[in-house]
Amino acid sequence: MEIHLERGSNLRKVISSVFIIFVLFLIGCSNDIDFVEEEPFVKLELYSASEGTYLDHYPRIITVANDGSVHVFTEEIVSEYGVVEMKVEDDAPTINKEISAEKVKEIQQVIEDNRFFSIPEDVTDHRVMDGEGSKITVYDKEQKKTVGGANSSNEKYNAIKDIIFDQVRDEYYDWKEETEDYLYKLNEDS
Repeated sequence: MEIHLERGSNLRKVISSVFIIFVLFLIGCSNDIDFVEEEPFVKLELYSASEGTYLDHYPRIITVANDGSVHVFTEEIVSEYGVVEMKVEDDAPTINKEISAEKVKEIQQVIEDNRFFSIPEDVTDHRVMDGEGSKITVYDKEQKKTVGGANSSNEKYNAIKDIIFDQVRDEYYDWKEETEDYLYKLNEDS
């Protein structure tokens, strides 16, 4: 009889353990992200994945914040040794605009629906040698994660990248041309 009770007790422990693991799995599978509120909650960085000069490789950064502010800018490139490889000053061209609260929620929903935190950190398509690269960083109140690579074919990643870029698509190419002219003049003697 003791053996039977011991087996029953062990079976209850196993069932309880399986149930707890299942509940933790369901909690971990939640798509909800607790986005930061005071800072931008997402940053998209675009860059060239081919050979070229600093004019081909300068960072093109797009941020979106909860209050609807969208900011497009570039920043200095500094080598790992602390040498400024490309100067950028306070007068660099930028895009500053406001989007609606509905657009902000739509971007956040696309990030959640595509399960950003489960996308692999490297989404590079290694079959393509040249092209465009990008990185997306999402800022949750508890964590941040950066995902990126060159010529991504990851549909979830690309859906997030596209909705962020769509917010500045109309102004972006003029900004890019103006920024390249600015960088060339500022860095031509470097």
